Amino acid sequence: MRWTFLMAGLVVFAWGCKKDSSDDNTVYNWKRDLYRGAITKEGPALVGSTDMVIAPNSVYVSTDFVALTESQKNKQKDSIYRASGRMFAYKYEKVQTK
Repeated sequence: MRWTFLMAGLVVFAWGCKKDSSDDNTVYNWKRDLYRGAITKEGPALVGSTDMVIAPNSVYVSTDFVALTESQKNKQKDSIYRASGRMFAYKYEKVQTK
């Protein structure tokens, strides 16, 4: 009985640690805009909520073009938002290649 629970636990643990395979390894071209949250006297600069919606009062900083997979794009988007203390955010748009 104990052996059955141990094996079931190992199977659940193995499935839980499995990498997300929903991302195909296709590289896309992206237009990446960097925005900074507007600074107010009442509080810190915020670009948006936790799902990173670019607020209308955000300040445009720069644009560049990158080649990334969907997974890499999502990691960069989360990384800049967290590292800047929710002050900077990337906005990505797929660029169609001809």
